[in-house]
Amino acid sequence: MNNSFTVSSLNQYIKSKFDSDFTLKGIRLEGEISNYKAYPSGHIYFSLKDDKSIIKAVMFSDFTRYISNPIKDGDKVIALGYVSVYPQRGEYQFYAQAIDLFGKGDILLELERLKKKLQAEGLFDESHKREINLFPKAIGIICAPNSAALSDIKTNLLRRYPLVELKEFLAQVQGEGAIKDLIRAVNEASKEDIDTLIIGRGGGASEDLSAFNDETLVRLIYNFKVPVISAVGHEVDFTLIDYVSDKRASTPTGAAELATIDKREIYQAIDMTESSLDDRLNNLLNNLTNKIDNFANRKIYVSAKDIYETKLEKLENIEHNLDSSLKNILDRNRDKISYIDKYLDSISPDNVFSRGYSLALDEKGKVIKSVKDISLNQMINVKLSGGSVSAKVMDKKEG
Repeated sequence: MNNSFTVSSLNQYIKSKFDSDFTLKGIRLEGEISNYKAYPSGHIYFSLKDDKSIIKAVMFSDFTRYISNPIKDGDKVIALGYVSVYPQRGEYQFYAQAIDLFGKGDILLELERLKKKLQAEGLFDESHKREINLFPKAIGIICAPNSAALSDIKTNLLRRYPLVELKEFLAQVQGEGAIKDLIRAVNEASKEDIDTLIIGRGGGASEDLSAFNDETLVRLIYNFKVPVISAVGHEVDFTLIDYVSDKRASTPTGAAELATIDKREIYQAIDMTESSLDDRLNNLLNNLTNKIDNFANRKIYVSAKDIYETKLEKLENIEHNLDSSLKNILDRNRDKISYIDKYLDSISPDNVFSRGYSLALDEKGKVIKSVKDISLNQMINVKLSGGSVSAKVMDKKEG
């Protein structure tokens, strides 16, 4: 039976075969770089060749940013990756995920790959780092038994902060079985009530520090319940434990210095606080004394009787002035009222009539103001002093 494919479906089928072949995954490929090209996207394209063959390769930007040493044409490298098919062109090629210069060896290449993996997951992020409690009740120590590192850490911790309780979790730190023993010690420490964990040794060659690069151990330290201080190796030696711990010390003594405050600093702080309190109390007492003296010297306290008599005299003067002002106001108003009363009386109708004046009214009681308002034979009413009369107009003269 003949199978029918399109070009695309055939390429996809071949790709699925490559992708399902575990032999083509996790390959460490040694070769020489050629046709190297880097693009603004961050992707790089190149070929890997030896004296007999060549294979196209690509490394995407997700991985190129972790290349520790720049590469170029002619470099001999060890590349970690897998083989697959690029279906658009029907070409198989190598997809690199890590590249390092040849000569560092598979162990270092694998270590670098693991480091980049953990870094990409965020295990080394500063945001995860926790502050060390400098006044701990208890500190856990993971170290080799009877080692100089253990002795240095204990001696310096107790010298700096004698109040702390030290809990030892002894473990093998190098050689076969070291990884398993260190993991056991970390798990034991996680069950104890401690404020800080110190894990370390006294340095050594790179291969002697390899146990501290184990992925399981590194993740245990990352997830440990309290801050961890790493004291593995010397200044130039870094392990993955150093990157994931909350603090890193290059020596066991340095770890002790990071873990606690020095008692001498506490004594100095107490002395400074005591001196500061003395100064503040003295200043407070001096201020209060000056305030009391100022109150005591005020006139009200020196001669209260004189102040009372002075105020009383002022009050009496005010009272006298008020009486005089009120009397003057009443006298002036009384005179005004008397004048107004006399004026009103003088213009009253009765007084006007008594002086010979009269008032003429028509039949409707309306005041006759002019002779023009009167007609002949009209009856009018004339008001006079003592009464009124009615009259008939018999004659009138104008002018």
